[in-house]
Amino acid sequence: MAGETVKSEGICLKIFPWSKTSHVVAWFTPAGKVTTLVKGAVRPKSAFLGQYDLNYKCEIVYYARERGDIHILKECSPVDTRDGMRDDWRTLAAADYFRETVSRMAPWGEEAREWFDLLDGALASPKPRDASERLARIVSFETASLALSGLTPDAVRENGAFSLRGERSIAVSDAVAACIKKPFAEKNPKILLDAARVLGVYYSLHADAASETRKRVLEMIYENTGKES
Repeated sequence: MAGETVKSEGICLKIFPWSKTSHVVAWFTPAGKVTTLVKGAVRPKSAFLGQYDLNYKCEIVYYARERGDIHILKECSPVDTRDGMRDDWRTLAAADYFRETVSRMAPWGEEAREWFDLLDGALASPKPRDASERLARIVSFETASLALSGLTPDAVRENGAFSLRGERSIAVSDAVAACIKKPFAEKNPKILLDAARVLGVYYSLHADAASETRKRVLEMIYENTGKES
């Protein structure tokens, strides 16, 4: 790939200032994470103005450098600007967590395609109607990402627990176990929150992941249960 021009879909993960007029943009593509330099990105007449932002799915063309990890973005056209989430700060906060998780856990290569589809679907979903739906999306996203990582939680029915590392386990109710398997069938936010907490413990032990972003998102949803505007 080095020394070639590559055309791909890409979901904008992060944007960093590079100079007074340029950006470095991290993308997640069907082949994995790609970082590009966008020269002159913020110049008044730049062709890139308004063409990318966090969460956008774009069609990108970049020149793959032979050396270094930062490639040169040549073209960028938005495919989905996720307009439905722009006026909902809780949805934007959840999107931050989804992008962070995929950026951290997804592999490079053919297996990245499923992760791309997972992230694309999570970001493209309509605005959640209430706290229950917000929590269900997080539980659904996390169980899917664990499955893609080969870390699907193992429910031990005999003692109502989920297996953790070694001989450890965490006790769960039948309602929580069912919720983890079918989160959108559960409408009780307290059960969904318990399911999210169980998955948080599972993540921290099996995926070595303890996300502050996740913690803040759950706190925001919990604090605003029944107060959605």
